[in-house]
Amino acid sequence: MKKRIIVGLVAVAAIAGGLPYVTGYVAESQAKRSVADLNSQSRYGKMDIVTYERGYSTTYAEYKWVTNPELEKDLAIGEIVLSCGGVHKMLSFDYSCNLKNMGLQDKQIRAAFKGKEPVTIAGNISLTGTTTSQMNINPFEIITEQGARITSDGGSMNSTANASLSDIQLIGQFSPITVLDTAGVDVRISESTLTLDGSMYEKKYFLGDSALNVNNITVVSPKLGDPLSVKGVSFVSNGDIKNGMYSGKGSFNVTEFTLPAALNNRTNRDVSLKNVSIGTSFADTPFMPIAKLTEYSKTLAEQMSESGSVDPGMVGMDEQFLREQVLALLKKDLAINLWVHSDVNDGALKSHVNTVLTKDITEEFISELQTGGALAALKLLQQVDLDILVAIPNSVTELSPEVAMMAAMSNKFVADDSGLTAKLILQDGAITLNGEPTSIEALMRN
Repeated sequence: MKKRIIVGLVAVAAIAGGLPYVTGYVAESQAKRSVADLNSQSRYGKMDIVTYERGYSTTYAEYKWVTNPELEKDLAIGEIVLSCGGVHKMLSFDYSCNLKNMGLQDKQIRAAFKGKEPVTIAGNISLTGTTTSQMNINPFEIITEQGARITSDGGSMNSTANASLSDIQLIGQFSPITVLDTAGVDVRISESTLTLDGSMYEKKYFLGDSALNVNNITVVSPKLGDPLSVKGVSFVSNGDIKNGMYSGKGSFNVTEFTLPAALNNRTNRDVSLKNVSIGTSFADTPFMPIAKLTEYSKTLAEQMSESGSVDPGMVGMDEQFLREQVLALLKKDLAINLWVHSDVNDGALKSHVNTVLTKDITEEFISELQTGGALAALKLLQQVDLDILVAIPNSVTELSPEVAMMAAMSNKFVADDSGLTAKLILQDGAITLNGEPTSIEALMRN
């Protein structure tokens, strides 16, 4: 019995003794995989592993970023070198990285960051490949050629990701940023946060929830009597893919903003905006055409940059390819929604355009639209549902009487105590305007 216990303890000790070597091996595999993934996606340069010295309990590595020669001609960056050191523990590899060289602007960048690198990175990689990291952004002060001064107390970003990148989380916190120009204009961006929670689809496209929040933006200027404040600024988005179909939405939001009378030459009145939301959403969208169009746009931009052309046609745009991808997107049940909402003074401004395809749009149908005139346009009404709303409150028409005049001339709006409203519904080929049946011909006449 004692022998079995001793043998077991020896086996455990042997395994434990070998674990640091294993964690070092896992970390090296993860590093090489990450570099390969980065290089396969980057069109602006590549990352080279200059040195990778893995021992039993420690590792030292250097990575060098080399910009594409074409880009380097227009934007001279030079070589950027990242040095990393790590310790192999029994269940994880702990590492820290610093920017050893920041290219041609190394001295200027260090001066702006008070002699330090812009960022320092530390973290660990577990035996299962899960990576956690923390990036600290150091305080900086930048003085531009025009004399403007930009300062920040820095910030931090924490992230966690498993080996397959099917679970990614990131939380960033950034201190106030202040911009002071030579005219005495002071812009202060309060503490902001960045959050991501999702996964990398095909290790290229982030899917999940993301949000960038800024509590307050304040502008102080000699031309303003009081500080100009924008509260609750945010960019929010989410997306997901199921069975090859993408659904997602994104919006720009502002909780409160007041345009002071001093900047409103039209009416010389304060204009209060609250609960502003401007956004778009997609549902049942084939994802592969989006991916192909995204990749093609990057290739086209690179070709235009290399040739110096501003005309896509001059670099050989593949119109047939673009046509095929657009047609691949225009499938039944594709829904695209746009909206703008805001409280303006004491009224609610609302606008949305909701579209749903009820049939596939084919190449033959596109050709028919191009040659068939009004009859083809009428046929299009049989293949799409629309819900269009425009609600203009009295508070907006008081600020801009021309809006009320144009609405009245269009003969599309109805008036009530709150303001003007137009609601157009197209469903199964039937059209209603403000609840009354109508036709495309009647709409065009009016």
